[in-house]
Amino acid sequence: MLQERLDREFNQGLYSRYLTAGRLTGGDCVDNRKNSSLAAILEYPFDFDRYIEEQLREIKDLDERYFAKKVMVEGLGKLIRCTEDKYRQLEQKVYAEMKVADNQYEAVMTVVEKKHYDPTNGTLYPVDERDLEGKKLSESRSEGNRIWMGTIFLETDDRRRKAFERADSFSGALQVQGESRELTFQVHPAKRYRDVMERLYQVFQNNHIPWETVNTAYLDKFYDVYAGRDELGETSDTGTFLLEQAAIDFGEFADAVLYDRIPLWNMKWVKFSSTDFMVPCIDGIYYEHEFNLSEYAREDGYLIERNEDILEIRHEKQKIVIKSQKATFEDWKALHIIRQETIRSLDYGFPLLTNHKKDSFIRRFTENSRVQLTTKADLFRRIMEMDIRDYIEVVDYEICENTKEYPNAEGMNWFVRDELFPMESRKALVLKFEEKRPGYYLNDSMIRFVISQMQLEISEYRCVGVWV
Repeated sequence: MLQERLDREFNQGLYSRYLTAGRLTGGDCVDNRKNSSLAAILEYPFDFDRYIEEQLREIKDLDERYFAKKVMVEGLGKLIRCTEDKYRQLEQKVYAEMKVADNQYEAVMTVVEKKHYDPTNGTLYPVDERDLEGKKLSESRSEGNRIWMGTIFLETDDRRRKAFERADSFSGALQVQGESRELTFQVHPAKRYRDVMERLYQVFQNNHIPWETVNTAYLDKFYDVYAGRDELGETSDTGTFLLEQAAIDFGEFADAVLYDRIPLWNMKWVKFSSTDFMVPCIDGIYYEHEFNLSEYAREDGYLIERNEDILEIRHEKQKIVIKSQKATFEDWKALHIIRQETIRSLDYGFPLLTNHKKDSFIRRFTENSRVQLTTKADLFRRIMEMDIRDYIEVVDYEICENTKEYPNAEGMNWFVRDELFPMESRKALVLKFEEKRPGYYLNDSMIRFVISQMQLEISEYRCVGVWV
């Protein structure tokens, strides 16, 4: 009797372990258990020692309990530990053999106060190089009857950000020729950063590199401030006035407005010219110029910006081949993406936002086997591999046919316009999230980041993110 009971409870323990770890995937047995999807991702270990001790408590007869403990703990316990150790060694061996391609094109982004920008930091550069040249930027951004005053950063969540955009204008004053003049200041999303993202996407397309969503949570919170040229009068020369000289009443948003901030990322544009090494094509009409990557950091990524002289860009091992009718050239541009660990200079206090994906055994297995699972567990795994774990967590999902409940919202890939099927005809895949840092101003943006990336991967549904 005792032996049969021990065997039965041991087998139940094994079943519970594998079910909890998400390793039994037949039918819906995993999906129907509470939190099983996340367990499958995180692979929670099963504590056999604790389980055995708990079961031994149910044996009332002390002699039987002593005998059972001796058999289970000293005998079977050692066998279990030995077996698990061998499994771990095997798993590590397989894990090491399955490689995933190094993503040389991952993006890292943060925000700093302009006066704290460290030009000696070789890992972070301005998203827009003109941010360091105030007068040049003012000349390029001022147009018609509007004079560009500067840019502000709105440190708040998406709900307040949208309300800020609806407000559109704010009253204030500006010192003009020694006197304070009442003005109306217009605010608009900083278009130059949207232009930068569209340019970046086009560079990826021209180099035939798969696009991964860049987390633009910071860029979406920058706003340009303009003043009317008529209100400023004849002295309104571009670049004469600075935003710091203005006193603007932002009302309920005043606590979220930060001045003199600029976004940084791990990318910089470099210019290069032709060398003496040229390989003519077969027809003798075109030239192939080689951008030799062996001369640069191996882990870094390089992309060539296409221009009217470049006919084709081809990435090969340790080099990029550029096809052109030009035998020689000057000042062509390449985008250098720095992959080394990001350095935080003094007063670089904002979090680093990336599109890095966490490495895991399951990720390596699926990418090497070319098997794309469509289970709830795999969906949640792909989401939680993204760099969002400090902010939000996916907890549930549903398929909704009444898509009117979830109106379209602009994501972070707004420039991708080659959708095969219209969004309106798709069912909604509603992903439900919980906050890990309640009330944090980046949480909403993290959902938009997830939804934008998942929409690239899932074409049969329109992806939507909601709070629970």
